Amino acid sequence: MTKIISNLNATELVIDHPIGQDNPPLLAPCADDANDTSSTQDVLQISHFAVDWADKLTDIQLDKLVSDGWIIIDEVFSDTALLALQAESGFIDYRDAELTAGVRISDIRGDRIRWITKDFFAGYFYLQSINALAALFNRSLFAGIRHSEAHYACYPTGFGYQWHSDNPAGRDERVISAVFYLNDEWTASDGGALEVVDKQGVHHNVMPVANRLVIFDSDLQHQVQIAHRQRYSIATWMRRDGLVPFVEENN
Repeated sequence: MTKIISNLNATELVIDHPIGQDNPPLLAPCADDANDTSSTQDVLQISHFAVDWADKLTDIQLDKLVSDGWIIIDEVFSDTALLALQAESGFIDYRDAELTAGVRISDIRGDRIRWITKDFFAGYFYLQSINALAALFNRSLFAGIRHSEAHYACYPTGFGYQWHSDNPAGRDERVISAVFYLNDEWTASDGGALEVVDKQGVHHNVMPVANRLVIFDSDLQHQVQIAHRQRYSIATWMRRDGLVPFVEENN
């Protein structure tokens, strides 16, 4: 299996608890919310978002991520977790997304977003699962990921996001990008495909169907094609901020 070795210079650590093999940061909502039980429905638990990433990602898929720069995983979460994320995404007060330097240009990107914080119950559990995935990438690919971030995104009908990479020019903090989709019964006629150009220069169109996670190198060029119905997703980035360079040990 191919391994990635970091050659970055050491930088100041900007978070208290970097992701590691045995210590992904805990992102549990506050205790008051967790203890707020109801007689009519079960309380959402982190266990609903548990994913055996080592089982989901074979060595072949990891090699494909390295060689081609992207992979797809379907049926990621339990039905309970998916429904919770769909419900939460539908009740958010979305804000206009901006480009670098705070510029809003709807002709380039038309999504409305909301960053996931501790105030988003299901979203925080999603991020904790993503941190576990990042820990696997660190163990398997020596990716040097320190933390993850994500936001809910809503594309209104008639909008998309033109060609871009997730690392602005001269930046490399984002190592791996991922997009999780929340759209039931999505068809090709609904548009809104994620178009990715892999490391070989081949274009791929990915339909934003529910419970699908697309994982790709943050430097790859990609775009969101015009959506013909409202389109929901969670945009996610695994970052190397504060990375101490990995040194491969000689056995």
